[in-house]
Amino acid sequence: MSNRKILQMNRRNIGFNAATFMAGVILIYVLVVVISAARRKPVTIYQVSKSDVNNNIVLTGLAIREETLISSTKAGYSCYYIREGEKVKKNSVVCTVDSTGKVYSAIEDAEAYDNLLTKEDYQDIRNLISLYKSSYKDVDFYDVYTFETNVDSKVLELTSELLMQQATDSGLSLASVTTPKSGVVAYYTDGFETFDPTKISAASFDRSKYNRKTLNSGEMIQAGATIIKVVPNETWHIYAPITQDQINEISEDEYVTIRLNAESYTTTMPYQIINGSDGQYIDITISKFMNNFISERYLSVEILLADDTGLKVPNSSLVDKDIYKIPLEYFKGEDHDFLIVNYLAEDDSRKDKEVFPTVYKTDDKYAYVDPGTFEGTDVIKNIDTGNTIAVSLIETDKLKGVYSANRGAAEFRMIEIVKTIDEFTLIESGGELSPYDNIVLDSSKVTENQVLY
Repeated sequence: MSNRKILQMNRRNIGFNAATFMAGVILIYVLVVVISAARRKPVTIYQVSKSDVNNNIVLTGLAIREETLISSTKAGYSCYYIREGEKVKKNSVVCTVDSTGKVYSAIEDAEAYDNLLTKEDYQDIRNLISLYKSSYKDVDFYDVYTFETNVDSKVLELTSELLMQQATDSGLSLASVTTPKSGVVAYYTDGFETFDPTKISAASFDRSKYNRKTLNSGEMIQAGATIIKVVPNETWHIYAPITQDQINEISEDEYVTIRLNAESYTTTMPYQIINGSDGQYIDITISKFMNNFISERYLSVEILLADDTGLKVPNSSLVDKDIYKIPLEYFKGEDHDFLIVNYLAEDDSRKDKEVFPTVYKTDDKYAYVDPGTFEGTDVIKNIDTGNTIAVSLIETDKLKGVYSANRGAAEFRMIEIVKTIDEFTLIESGGELSPYDNIVLDSSKVTENQVLY
């Protein structure tokens, strides 16, 4: 009886000791995991997203036209009748010169100058201001200059009518200035009227040295001085500095589609690349819209290109992986997905086995595979031809990729780069990465297959 009790007690002790031992092992494992996790540096994860990249090229252009300067034959006060940007016929009267100044003096001495303008005249000016106010946006600040030109033109029109009326009423005569050819009228000079495109350089685009003189109605003009400018040709040119990379983007086409000064409309025109004294320049020949930009010498030129689409990843995520380039002739099977590898066994004998390597991509000659499948002593065999290739002699290459973090470990994923933009890289979609995949933000902080969490 006593022997039976002792046996039962021993069995309880054995069961208790085994349970205690297992609990201890589990506790130690948990402690190791917790301590390892605590000591492990946190890894920042980035979520892959879709992205569209605008490839448009934005340049500062120089507008060059055929511009004819017309000089005054007499000294006096100018009076313009045509709005800037309007087209006139040959021999049209575009302005007059008051050589005595009596017409202007008569207006200045008028008892009530404001009364010379009718209510309708004032309403026309108010309408221009209201139209501008209703359409004003901060992003379209350049429209201020268009507004200014419109108001100036309206005031010019009204003032000119008053001058002619005053001259008639006073019995005074004005010397007329006519255009030698038809064209579009402009009221400024800046020295680019005789610009030679063969001498273009960076200095041509130095806005700090740009000197523009506006020709205003009522100003004193000397005999022989420029009084007006006429552009007889609707065809004009825009020149702009351009880099070789930008040239490569458009080199396949003889035409470019452009947007000028961020306008809503676009146009497609021929171009050529010319060599300046200090670099390359694009010369765009434009056959319309000349009068729209007659008052502009420098323009914003946006060359429209197709957008690139893909996935966006940070540059810091990119990593280079060493791979083997194995000739396709060594692959076997219906899908050409395995190799016959002769390996060194534990007993120092050599044996053959089938190996299914990770193939990242193929071309006409090679398969690019993960080297982690092989040992340095392995030999790959072609059983059809008898050819062999030692793994230690296989040609190597590098693939660009990122570390995926979807499954808690840093797993290499190959990528195909479309282009790099600042701190990000656009990669092709449809490969080993998909939108919303998690990748390691800084690939330099981890190693391949490292446990992340």
